[in-house]
Amino acid sequence: MFAALVLAAALPVTVAFARVHTIEEGETLSSIAAEYGMTLDELAAQNGITNPDRIFAGQTLRIGEGGPAVAAPSGRTHTVAPGETLSGIADQYGVSVDQLMAVNGIENADYVYAGQALALPAPQAIPAPLSRADTEMALRAAAREFGVSQSLILGLAWLESGWNQSMVSWTGAMGVMQLMPSTAEWGLEYLAPDAQNWRYSTTDNARLGTAVFAHMLIQANWDVELALAYYYQGWRSIEINGMYEDTHQYVENVLALAAQFE
Repeated sequence: MFAALVLAAALPVTVAFARVHTIEEGETLSSIAAEYGMTLDELAAQNGITNPDRIFAGQTLRIGEGGPAVAAPSGRTHTVAPGETLSGIADQYGVSVDQLMAVNGIENADYVYAGQALALPAPQAIPAPLSRADTEMALRAAAREFGVSQSLILGLAWLESGWNQSMVSWTGAMGVMQLMPSTAEWGLEYLAPDAQNWRYSTTDNARLGTAVFAHMLIQANWDVELALAYYYQGWRSIEINGMYEDTHQYVENVLALAAQFE
């Protein structure tokens, strides 16, 4: 818990990987927008500014959209290994064979081949945990370090990747915590700068993903369900659209898994 409180005191009041910029003397909104690769209209709209000429030194601007930490369900894939069957893959991810066939346009459930990339629908059931002692130890250690419930992190990581560090979605989400690169870059800057090998190291990926979730938990005022929704859907999307139905399902699944790890 101490580490989480340190994060709360040290970080700007932002969620996910949205950044902030404090305006300095002589800066203009257009120059700040150019610095971050945005248009003037985008930056103004994001901060509720109606007159771009009316900004002041010391004013804080939000930079970035606060997107999800992980890939959307349509961005998750599984590469078929030799000997695997469609029914076995469906069981592994808690989806039905029919769902898997529909998402991938498969007409014959008996015809899959090694190396085939399958898109994964949003989970509708809870997969059974596997025994992966080393990964579990890394996840538990990360949870202790950042003051987060160990069972919650174990459940979150299980639903994201099945504790599989080698999993990479077609959108680029990587590792046991399925971090998006943009989220990881923000996390390295503000949360866990020594987790540089997050792409390949289970320990670093677990630490960085847990640090990101711990920050979201702080910004959600310790509301676990809201923090999970931020991790999955992104705070900006929730702010504008509310929680999607698959986000509610995601939160329920993580909590159900977490209960199994208590």
